[in-house]
Amino acid sequence: MNFKTRSKTDNYEWIRDRDKLLIAVLWASGSRISDALGMTKDKISYVDHSITFLVHKRKSKKKNTDGKFWHTITIDNFTISEIADYTNKWDMKGLLFPASLKGSKPLTRQAVALKLIKYGNLAGLRHIHCHMMRHGIAMHLQGQGVPAEAIAHHLAHSSTTVTISTYARMSASQEKAILENINVKFR
Repeated sequence: MNFKTRSKTDNYEWIRDRDKLLIAVLWASGSRISDALGMTKDKISYVDHSITFLVHKRKSKKKNTDGKFWHTITIDNFTISEIADYTNKWDMKGLLFPASLKGSKPLTRQAVALKLIKYGNLAGLRHIHCHMMRHGIAMHLQGQGVPAEAIAHHLAHSSTTVTISTYARMSASQEKAILENINVKFR
């Protein structure tokens, strides 16, 4: 079915599917929104359960880089399956998250920010923004015992320093479990 024969309902369904997958990929990849919006179908390995994408970091004077590099990470089976279902259902070529079904331009960061606010409000959540997915997956991985080095790689950090100090903070429930496990007495 080409775009001209699709109904308005099909377009709304595609937007729903695209937005749902974008949120899932932001969570699973821990990528920056600008990196996720540039992800393409041809950089997904269904065999290796990985995705390769261009990371856009700040320029580094110390490392003499322009801040861009290709990065490959492992994605869980469920998210890889969702990507496959979405790309097959909508016959996606090129970008995973275009602004329009027939388009070659990606969604904008601003459009995604507005969508997250809208979806957050519908779910009863306030102050939702894209970068929360990045922080959330870091804490989730840390809570499952994933080493800081692996989390740093997943988030495309050059060292564990930023990962530990900014992203992977301990939650109150993690602290409680640790203290109870070693039977700490405060008095």
